[in-house]
Amino acid sequence: MLWTLPSAMIALLLSTTLLAGQDASTPHDGKKEEIYVIRSVRTSRITPTEYCAQTQTGFADAVFEDRYVFRPVTTRTEDGAVVSTAGKEIASLHACFGKLTDPNLLNFYGEGEIAGIRFTGRGRCTSLKTDAPEPGLNESTCFLDLGGLKDPYKGGLLTTNTLRSRNITGDKSDPPGYVQPSIATVRLWRRHS
Repeated sequence: MLWTLPSAMIALLLSTTLLAGQDASTPHDGKKEEIYVIRSVRTSRITPTEYCAQTQTGFADAVFEDRYVFRPVTTRTEDGAVVSTAGKEIASLHACFGKLTDPNLLNFYGEGEIAGIRFTGRGRCTSLKTDAPEPGLNESTCFLDLGGLKDPYKGGLLTTNTLRSRNITGDKSDPPGYVQPSIATVRLWRRHS
């Protein structure tokens, strides 16, 4: 099975705030969304507890319970190339992953906070390739449909671009030299006045 080291959420959750069509230093007036680009670091993986119960997550057969912290991603303005993934911890996620019939898919549930904004999310993770880009690494992607948000937010979406390595926790990949586990994008949509 491809999910011996499932992908993180999530990537997923914070960085440079990019407001649609406007510099991050300007007010939110009239803006319909906020976008965050962040790097996840898995801090723990345990056998699922009552936190991952079906009554909470919406699925049975939980196989992993993870905790993540997130750090901002810094890019070059001229081309968008990532120059740093090691900023201070600015977000967190408590997540559950559950089996599906297809061994390349996992149910995904998480509760977290980004920039002081609490959320709950439900979604899936998809395993894409094993031993890619080299042996010991596995490519995957995840998403969470975000809810449980307070005003002025009405919803959101978290997506990840993930490399799972032989190291289950921490920020050092095995084999070395890769950002683990995820780079995430979070979009939060504001209510219209």
